[in-house]
Amino acid sequence: MGAFGREAASTGELMTSSNTPSCSSGLCPKPQTHLLSGKCLLLVACVTLACVYGYASKLTEMIRVTAWSASKSTEPVTSGDQTTRGNGINVTKKLMTLEPVIFAEIPRQTLPNYKNPCWYEKVPETEVDSNPYKSHKTCHAHIKTMKSRKKMAKHFRDGLIHNDTGHFRLRCLPYFYIIGMPKCGTSDLYLRLTKHPDVVGGLKKEPHWWTRRCFSRQMAGDIPNVTVPVREYLDLFDGAASTIKSRIKKSLTSSGQEVVNHDVITGEASVSTLYDNRRWGREVWNVSSNEPAVLVANLFKAVQPHARFILTIRDPAERLYSEYLYFGNGKKSAATFHKNVITAIDGFNNCLKNNSVRSCTYEPNLTEMQSVRLRLGLYGVYLRDWFAIFPPGQILVQRMEDRSEDPRGTMTRVLDFLQLGPVESTSQKDAIFSLKKEHSRRPTDVWLGPMLPETRRILNEFYRPYNRQLAALLNDSRFLWQKDVSVEES
Repeated sequence: MGAFGREAASTGELMTSSNTPSCSSGLCPKPQTHLLSGKCLLLVACVTLACVYGYASKLTEMIRVTAWSASKSTEPVTSGDQTTRGNGINVTKKLMTLEPVIFAEIPRQTLPNYKNPCWYEKVPETEVDSNPYKSHKTCHAHIKTMKSRKKMAKHFRDGLIHNDTGHFRLRCLPYFYIIGMPKCGTSDLYLRLTKHPDVVGGLKKEPHWWTRRCFSRQMAGDIPNVTVPVREYLDLFDGAASTIKSRIKKSLTSSGQEVVNHDVITGEASVSTLYDNRRWGREVWNVSSNEPAVLVANLFKAVQPHARFILTIRDPAERLYSEYLYFGNGKKSAATFHKNVITAIDGFNNCLKNNSVRSCTYEPNLTEMQSVRLRLGLYGVYLRDWFAIFPPGQILVQRMEDRSEDPRGTMTRVLDFLQLGPVESTSQKDAIFSLKKEHSRRPTDVWLGPMLPETRRILNEFYRPYNRQLAALLNDSRFLWQKDVSVEES
């Protein structure tokens, strides 16, 4: 192979079918008649001879690594200027200053033949035979995750691509994010999606990395400071990356040239993504107003401007009661829930005396019990901010009630939004489109029954103006929740 490459490079001869070695595997590219440089001839020679020995697939991937590594920009990803409200701060540049490691680890360009955002990262030679997951700060308590990491570590070197510049590993970010809300059927949606043949999940459904783990500063309130490096977040999708790389689809261009694409995607479903903004301190941005100057959505825009987001929500009063039953401690009862609701509404209304709705919605120090998070039902406040940062075409909003009543219709819209192909397998169709209950109340909570009628009346009155704003924002009267009855399952 070396002699053939050197001879071709030295003579600069035309590469035609007459001087191309035969390929019994049928994987060799169709030869074309044009003048090639010495480097191109060497690559063609490598591919040709690799076909003879049955290594075309891995060698082709190696060539892609070489070409991509040579062409990719070393500059961090940017998506144009973002400015904060009122003070004109360039958000993207400020984020790059505050969190430089994130922008250094995630490249500006991703592989063009991959639908999912993926790239190759060079592995130091001293780490080629090591366990990259050994020092992880997350997931050690999950037995299933620990077993998966152990298996991934065992085959780590086998998954590397090697060329004359070193070893490379495939890295991937999620293609889609289910961004909320808690107790709105996010687990059901995620499980249905991962049954599609072109969707593979990561090691954790809810890493909460973008909202709670990626920043080096203490969160507001009493949340402990647990910082997880971006490399560990990417590690959660190493198994998905392996699947994405191995599943290929071949097609022919109009000129008859074969094209290899990787159409499998991955995603995650951290329900805090839409609303949790507590790691952003206003003092960092020199903002005099009592409203957040920058959101987690701004970080997404700067790092991954083409990501797709899915939001599933439900009647906010029902969401609140479901969350109380799920997270509430001690002796839970409809009467205790009613008392807590009154306290939460009073606290929010007191905040409104001196602040805007947006300020009180995001205020991290506003007293609010964990089991009655009233503000999480103000969907329109959060969503308006996200629409100001991302175009509506990148955010799909659905009601949990609609998926419960018409799973086929709602899931079809989700698959179309993610540009996923049709499902052929009967078992996969049933898993994605069937009418089912993924979650129900705990047996110990069933006897509590629905919330008190007076509690429902108070909550409906509180949420009514915000539901109207949401329905107007989405131009959809279903988000008024005027005709929906109580949903017993959580």
